[in-house]
Amino acid sequence: MEQTKELEDLHKQSLEKINEYFKKYLEPRQDLAEEHHEKLNEAKEKWQSSWTDFMDVIIYLETLEI
Repeated sequence: MEQTKELEDLHKQSLEKINEYFKKYLEPRQDLAEEHHEKLNEAKEKWQSSWTDFMDVIIYLETLEI
């Protein structure tokens, strides 16, 4: 369980850094096409979805005590 907590903390920190990056570099760039903003948001959503899948596997493996 301790490893799960560490992974969750790492994920939270990563998302915070991504959000900071978006705010600092991408939001002010109005010259970027809307298409690029959409692709970046889609990639972020995929990451979050993949993270959820990953954590499901980790939790399952912990129940098997592997």
